[in-house]
Amino acid sequence: MSRTLVIQLARLGDLVQTMPMITALRKQSPRDTIDLLCPEPLRDLGTLIPGLDRVIGWDGSRWHRWAARATQGIQPDQREEIEHELGALCPHIYDRAFVLNQHTRAIVAGALLATECVGPLAQGPLSEQLTPWAAYIREIARTRRSNRIHLSDAFCGMCGLIPPGTPPRCLTPLVSPSRNLEEIGRGGGPWIGIIVGAGDPARLVPVDVWRTWIVRFLAVLPRGRVVLIGHGAECERARDIQQTLPPSILGRIWDITGQTTIHELAQTLTRCHHVIGSDTGPVHLAAAVGTPTLGWYFAQARVHETGPYGSGHRIWQAQSEDGGPVVPTTWPIEPTLDVLLNESPRTQTQWSQWTSHTDEWGTYYSEAGESSAPPREREALWHELSHAMPV
Repeated sequence: MSRTLVIQLARLGDLVQTMPMITALRKQSPRDTIDLLCPEPLRDLGTLIPGLDRVIGWDGSRWHRWAARATQGIQPDQREEIEHELGALCPHIYDRAFVLNQHTRAIVAGALLATECVGPLAQGPLSEQLTPWAAYIREIARTRRSNRIHLSDAFCGMCGLIPPGTPPRCLTPLVSPSRNLEEIGRGGGPWIGIIVGAGDPARLVPVDVWRTWIVRFLAVLPRGRVVLIGHGAECERARDIQQTLPPSILGRIWDITGQTTIHELAQTLTRCHHVIGSDTGPVHLAAAVGTPTLGWYFAQARVHETGPYGSGHRIWQAQSEDGGPVVPTTWPIEPTLDVLLNESPRTQTQWSQWTSHTDEWGTYYSEAGESSAPPREREALWHELSHAMPV
């Protein structure tokens, strides 16, 4: 039995998309100890990921301060402080670390905390040579060329693992909801969670677009309810959305922005019948708790790489003539309402429509009107990139 550390130091959405890799690792090594190192603010989310023995929080701000001071030379007291912190994080060196980021901080953490590292670099932390999977991921990010392998599945490939046949689900959080959350999902319906913000400002859906969507949704579904979801910094956006709405519909809107812990957010998402938003962390969390999602993908977001993981999710992808970032001039309001009305979604010139599926190579998306069969190039690409990786 060996001790393994999974290192994922990126944002909420990336941590959620690490779940298939952790599931595949647990399946391959059922008796091993498997721990997760993630940003301290996301540690509670890590406790909802099945297959883990321990979740360790990484205080990124503290390490950033140490790194800034180290440019002047590491003093003895600083070295002692760093060694004490490492000892508190991980009293024993791990046998191996799976590093899922190409960031220096993640690579260094793997080198410090484990005897062996598996991840983006082929020959250790001082190497500049990428593994085949890491080189592929970087090329796709740089050139924006066509890609049909989901990021979650690429994480599996980079670690020498095959994606799980069944998409993993988050554990059900054991929390007592606050009074403001108790009514969500009870009575009326459908309840639709709207993710009002996004980690990348370029992926923010305009406030007036959300207003229009809400008014039309509540008009065509008289028993419908809306839940506005976001973190504390997005409370103002939620207020702006509601500011000019007719008073007659405000009683059907629950604004919980800035009011939930991660566990409460996960539980709230399970109570929604659908969740709608751009490519952002809470949308991926909604998919991970089993709630169908409706995604609007624009700017640099691309459905094949980061569409919600699993089967039955619907994505509208903004079209770009040159493959660059897209700033939409129209929005798929009516097509998404059609899905909630169980009608065939109407087409919209600037947006293509996609539905997710899962097979033995992970999650893929098929375009509306086309065959739902998996793209032929996926399996060949898997074999090509995995040829030099451990199995």
